[in-house]
Amino acid sequence: MSPSDPSVALDRSIGSGLTHFPLQVRAGRGSWEELAGIARRLDADRFLLVCDPGVPAAHTERVLHHFGRAAPTRLVRASGPDAVKADDVPPDAVVVALGGTSVLEAAGRPAARTRRGPVLLPTTLPAVLDTALSLAGPDGPRRVPALVRAQLEFLDTLAPGAVRPGLYALVRNVLSVCPAAYDQVCARLRPDGRYDRSALASFIALCADARAALTCYDPLEDGPAGVFRYGHVVADALRVLGVGALRYGDAVAQGLLVAARCARRMGLLDAEGEAAHRELIGRWGAPAVLPQPVTAEDVLRALRQATTGTGTGTGSTDAPDGTVGMVLLEALGRPHVSAGRTVTAVGEDALRAGLAAGEAAADVLVPRPGGRDTAGTRSGPSSHVPGAPGRPAW
Repeated sequence: MSPSDPSVALDRSIGSGLTHFPLQVRAGRGSWEELAGIARRLDADRFLLVCDPGVPAAHTERVLHHFGRAAPTRLVRASGPDAVKADDVPPDAVVVALGGTSVLEAAGRPAARTRRGPVLLPTTLPAVLDTALSLAGPDGPRRVPALVRAQLEFLDTLAPGAVRPGLYALVRNVLSVCPAAYDQVCARLRPDGRYDRSALASFIALCADARAALTCYDPLEDGPAGVFRYGHVVADALRVLGVGALRYGDAVAQGLLVAARCARRMGLLDAEGEAAHRELIGRWGAPAVLPQPVTAEDVLRALRQATTGTGTGTGSTDAPDGTVGMVLLEALGRPHVSAGRTVTAVGEDALRAGLAAGEAAADVLVPRPGGRDTAGTRSGPSSHVPGAPGRPAW
């Protein structure tokens, strides 16, 4: 991604039940002046900017500058979910969240006490493509935002290793919701994670349209929109296992492959559908094997604990004993519906076979075509490149 890329202006409306909220995708010098105008139109007594400590200072200063032109703005570094005390936020304030998923979640608590929803300024790809577009939070419904603003300059400073795995929502949505975009996305995906702003804007638009198509009548995502959990049950089990440098997006890739293998073994998905998973994930550049030293039995154990409530995972419990509830596909874009829900009970035999196929004595990440093997690369506490960008251009 290059800061010299041209300006971008793209608008969407995300419908969720009886409500909706605007999504703006922007880039370019003129878009920052627009942000100042938006801040003025909110007519807030004050703004509370909840910011991830890992966000580059130039981004934080820029946002403070433009919101501060409209009303007094206080900065709070969100070091955890309880970083902001809700009692300290007056009802006429507007909460602004600048950061990744954890910051968007942390800002939701004080925003619940204000008269207007928060302004979400996601700075990571999972936050842009997934969290900020959903009203279904881990602890219940999220407050409807006043605005979601995807400012592409924030993505310019993402660390090289954060871009590719951060696109997991795009790959998941193409497989489970919008297969008509399969060829187009296949052609644009790059294992090296280098994308210009037009490509990123198209990915954001696709994810927004996929979300809006289902959440307009399933805002809490416990019906048809439950398909957005495709691949996440196994990913959450891998996260519980604490697998080295494996990013969550790469864990989702494993979950998608395991789900496709299970669906194939259970007679739901044909060979062509399973192959389409492997092809898209290969174009994406995600790992095709379980990371060492994890085995199929390790993952099964974590899934059992999550399902029975004896662990800390988030596996689905909407399944009979001895099984794990997972989203499975009958074809690309067609989830299998069981008892009126998109959760299917998967037995241990099918799960073991699906996981065992991913076992291999290989590194966490497959070698990138024409590049070096990136296995073992670890990221620091921030997803952004330290010290970038330079002095903000106001």
